[in-house]
Amino acid sequence: MTYQELIEFLNQHLGYPFLQDMTPDAALRAAQQGRLNDALTSEVLTALYLGNQCNAASAPVDRAHSFDGLADLRLRSQADDSDPTIFRKVLKLSQEIDNAFDQELIRQRNENAS
Repeated sequence: MTYQELIEFLNQHLGYPFLQDMTPDAALRAAQQGRLNDALTSEVLTALYLGNQCNAASAPVDRAHSFDGLADLRLRSQADDSDPTIFRKVLKLSQEIDNAFDQELIRQRNENAS
């Protein structure tokens, strides 16, 4: 799975307009330049990109590096004084990242079985 595919999956499954009608590449550039209105989305886009050591939206990503990139955000969201809305969004994000990689694994197994 590529960074772009992961971000598109999240956009479809998070239940809110994650990409704000932008392509993954355009949203990442906006996040890197501080031009996204949603700070959480901005942090997620850059954390996943950096955590996977991507050099383009077409670069491959994996589950472990994705969660490594989000480690600081996940810890902050679980703090006693964190905003419950942020906690729920980060929890849903974590679940959907797992779901994305699970779906990718199922797809690959089906292709190999054919």
